[in-house]
Amino acid sequence: MRLGIRRKLIGTLMLVGLFPLIMSLVVILGGGAALQLSRIRSNYEGVASRCAYELANTVQNEIEKITLLARLSKTVEFFKERSVVVGDDGAPERDANGVPLANEAIRKVDHDWPNLKLDDAVLSRVLHNELSERLRLVSTLDNHPRQIFATNVRGETIAADVKPADFFQADEEWWKNAYDKGRGRPYVSSIVINPVNNVPSIEIAVPVYEDHAARKNLLGIIKAKIEVAWLAEPLRNAPAKEGAVGQLFDLSANKTVYATGDSELTARAEKFYLEHRTETHLSIMTLFMNDLVSGWELVDLQRRLGPQYEGGDFPSWVVLVSKPSEEAMVRVYQLAATVAGIGAVLIFVLFILGVAISNREIIMPILRIREATAAVGRGELNVRLMNPDQEDPTFRRDEIGDLARDFDEMTRQLQKNVNALARSNEAKRRFMELAGHELKTPVTYILGVCNLAMKQAEAAAQAAASGKNMQAAATALGKISAKTQRLSRIIDSLLKLANNDQFTTKLNKQPVDLRQLVLDVTSDSRAFVAERKQTLEVDVAEALPAFEGDADKLEDVLTNLLSNAIRFSPDEGRIKVTLHKALGEMIELTVTDTGPGIPQQDIDELFTPFYTGSDILHHHSGEFEFGSRGIGLGLAIVRRFVELHGGVVRVNSSSKGTTFTVLLPINA
Repeated sequence: MRLGIRRKLIGTLMLVGLFPLIMSLVVILGGGAALQLSRIRSNYEGVASRCAYELANTVQNEIEKITLLARLSKTVEFFKERSVVVGDDGAPERDANGVPLANEAIRKVDHDWPNLKLDDAVLSRVLHNELSERLRLVSTLDNHPRQIFATNVRGETIAADVKPADFFQADEEWWKNAYDKGRGRPYVSSIVINPVNNVPSIEIAVPVYEDHAARKNLLGIIKAKIEVAWLAEPLRNAPAKEGAVGQLFDLSANKTVYATGDSELTARAEKFYLEHRTETHLSIMTLFMNDLVSGWELVDLQRRLGPQYEGGDFPSWVVLVSKPSEEAMVRVYQLAATVAGIGAVLIFVLFILGVAISNREIIMPILRIREATAAVGRGELNVRLMNPDQEDPTFRRDEIGDLARDFDEMTRQLQKNVNALARSNEAKRRFMELAGHELKTPVTYILGVCNLAMKQAEAAAQAAASGKNMQAAATALGKISAKTQRLSRIIDSLLKLANNDQFTTKLNKQPVDLRQLVLDVTSDSRAFVAERKQTLEVDVAEALPAFEGDADKLEDVLTNLLSNAIRFSPDEGRIKVTLHKALGEMIELTVTDTGPGIPQQDIDELFTPFYTGSDILHHHSGEFEFGSRGIGLGLAIVRRFVELHGGVVRVNSSSKGTTFTVLLPINA
């Protein structure tokens, strides 16, 4: 009878007595935890409610102080007098939302503002006036850190307790919210980080009207920036008394904006709240399945402030009070630990027996498989776990034994595949070597004959009357010779490739006229383009920076890309070659065709040597071998030669065509 590994594990666990021990722990933890978690969460909800009340009360007091200052008759008169600080008193230009824009005079003051000294006329007029003295008095009454300043309806700062960061405020988000398209409204920001001292704070802005009762004729805005350190004291103190931590969650931003605990606990509490905030009552199962006990309460500023501040822009905060479940459940865990200890002593002997069985039936076979796997990873493909001629006592007729037999079969097949791949690579190497040597001999002969013919044609051109015809023949032979020399260089590269699969050729760097190179290559290809009735567009920048590189290899790059574009574009198709300077001190060369595109599954392997793609594009029509595949070396050579110059090759393909982009660094 075959005994499976699952039955062995179940039998071992039953043997050591884990089932009765676990059941006893479940009873203790389940009952105790249900009572403990429910009590703690109810308590935390009460703490969160008190914190929300005190926080709303603190913000209300700050708003009322600023509102009281804004309604003083002397404050209103001051705003009327300072309706214009710099520039003319004409109506300012406004953006699409009605927010005033800075004129030339305001922009100049705002630009010079950070460097203005205290005795400067504009800055002195802002800091030394009767409203500035009242603003400083507000801060000294309760010794709470804050910064207060006032602006007119043009956004100019007209009074401040200390020098603000900017003179023009109408481009700030808080000012736009409080301005409200000229209507004015109270505004309280969420908690923001002060860029000057990196201290969290909130911004409170109150509009100043000529007629406050009717909220008519907005004169300006008074803003106070208050540090959160004292504002959120209830959030620190009340939860700390319960051994918990508090945090403030912004519903609009959907994130925590202030926390008194560490970042990990803050993130856990935030996640718990987002998952369960819509539930009116959390079940015991929900509390069990989370590692956190948390209570929360909404900070309702609008209801707290009353109808006189109706229409204000106030943040939506939620106070979270949280504590890790493991800390809240200490007493329950202690009881469970006692029961677990007693149970462990009672089942110790059976546990030893279970370990012995598991070690023989499970652990030892797995260790053998692990050692064999590591050996295969080191390249030892002849490793086998089982001897087919005799039975191995380590592996029995169970799932692990089946795994060992499958492993042996896999390594045998892998060894066959590796050997086949090695033979295939050797065949490719021999093919390239043979092809290179076979092509080298006739090319050498052709090159010699062309050189001899050129000398004879030149001599005949000087002596004969038909010198022009002979000179034309000499020119044609010269072109044949140049192309034959180039073919010879390509064969040399093929021979190098046969001995080095990584294209480790060296660059022959010298100044290269990239513009002329592109024009020459495209000119050589126009005969093939005309044969296919295609259109070749060349867009080369007139002025390009000096570039050093290997002209032959760069010519190979463009020739390969352009010949592919001609080959895979249909008759009467369009091909475009561009050369421009790109951003980042780079030269950008692009070749675009209007062919059927490259299948997505071929793009990842496109630059791999000898890769010729799938059969989707393997068809023939038109001229110049339209759609035919080569031996798979062209694009591999392109990428290697570009990388030797420190550049990169990119490809972008769709059903409407393909674009190859070559980026070459200017200072490589």
